[in-house]
Amino acid sequence: MRLLVVVPCRDERRVVERRLANLAMGAWPECDRPHLVVVVDDGSRDGTAELARAACARLFEPTRVACAVVANTSRPGKAGAVRSALESRAGDVDLVVLTDADVVHAHGSLPALARAFARDGRLALACARQSFVEDLADDGTTRGKDGAAPRPAGAPFDRATARVRAWESRFGALYSLHGQLCAWRAELGLAPTLGIAADDLDLVGQVRARAASPRRVELVREAEFLEVKPSGGAAQGQALRRARAYFQAVRSLPPDAGGSCARAQSFFYRHGPGLVPRACVALLALGLAILAWWQGIMAALAVAALCALLTAIPMLAHWMRLLATIARAARLERRATLADQWSMERR
Repeated sequence: MRLLVVVPCRDERRVVERRLANLAMGAWPECDRPHLVVVVDDGSRDGTAELARAACARLFEPTRVACAVVANTSRPGKAGAVRSALESRAGDVDLVVLTDADVVHAHGSLPALARAFARDGRLALACARQSFVEDLADDGTTRGKDGAAPRPAGAPFDRATARVRAWESRFGALYSLHGQLCAWRAELGLAPTLGIAADDLDLVGQVRARAASPRRVELVREAEFLEVKPSGGAAQGQALRRARAYFQAVRSLPPDAGGSCARAQSFFYRHGPGLVPRACVALLALGLAILAWWQGIMAALAVAALCALLTAIPMLAHWMRLLATIARAARLERRATLADQWSMERR
């Protein structure tokens, strides 16, 4: 299989060379023609394009992997950047691989993705397994900055959603795709929708709207990418933006063409996350009201104070912050839609 790897970039000088080094040293599927890597510069102002061109010339052997840096000629934003690469390159490749500039993948991840598509002709879209880490070395390896194995940094929510993804993937019905490293059959003609920030959910929606095969979406466990977990204000900003992008995307997805189970799954993902924070608040209020009626107002106040104290427990505090972020994201998206252009500080 011949691969087209698309790396959209906007002010990614800090990490783009690391990403290209990681691609250059990693394994690739067997092919009688060179694979393609296209770095799409989305109006960077920090010299990302110049650094990427120098890295392409230094790191890649053109007879094995041809690397090019192009400008986004479509609408500014990640979707437009990906479309710019697809318009000129997707016709002569078998798989399109979309990857973010700030991640690195394990050595055999690209061949693992290719094998998954070769095994199952029904597979339309797939992603690699995600591992959050505290930091990464700058040389493109999967080591930490100290040269040792990177320290895990996943939160309880990350571990919970990983189990859900693994279960859904068994049925070819993965919904929340990892867009940081995903692949699809070029023949399907998929392309992110302009103006939609969550390109991964958008691609899943396009596949699920298809009545014909291939329409399976899976997580390939043999493929893995590592992503540095942000901290502090950067983590809060990223979580809020991803939640807003989620609500924006599910609101615009086309109807699911699958059976009753697929439609039920789509209904849950469209409406469930927005209802959970409201349901939690309503249940707490109802419980306190019943307690006040049964035992008196002082008992209800004591329970409310105990609940407030319990939020100091790290695990509970994590889930409370998550619910608050979801509620805020839904509220902000009702007021105005999220732009699909952004950049953040990289580590």
